[in-house]
Amino acid sequence: MLFQRINRSDPEKVFMVVKAGENLLAGRPVCIQFTGTDDGLIGMLANAAGDGASTVGIADGAIASGGYGLVQVFGFRSSAKVLGASNFSVNQHAILNVMHASSGGLSMSVSIGAATAMAPMFIAAVSASSTLTTAYYDMPIFIRGL
Repeated sequence: MLFQRINRSDPEKVFMVVKAGENLLAGRPVCIQFTGTDDGLIGMLANAAGDGASTVGIADGAIASGGYGLVQVFGFRSSAKVLGASNFSVNQHAILNVMHASSGGLSMSVSIGAATAMAPMFIAAVSASSTLTTAYYDMPIFIRGL
């Protein structure tokens, strides 16, 4: 893991290094799949129904299959791919869940006030109203994957 040095001008972030089992896209959720090779840890796009529980964070940049790259597991991220099915209001801080789509992404689950079971991994960090379409949208988020 890579921990950013604490400073006043840039929010704290934590990254982990993963080996990509397939092409990983920047700003999309990454899950870990356990295999018999590479110490059992391979980073894959989180795009299937069972991937939500093994999601570790958001790919910092595109990572080619077989290559190594960074996945952000904690902290503020200025851009993640979110599918906008509804509008995000000022200071709503909606909980985002991993989508089960071909290229992965996040979608709104519930507002932060409606969360009851456990702390969410991804929270929308919207400071102004955002009118969303049904296409992918680059949205600031906060990641709590540790």
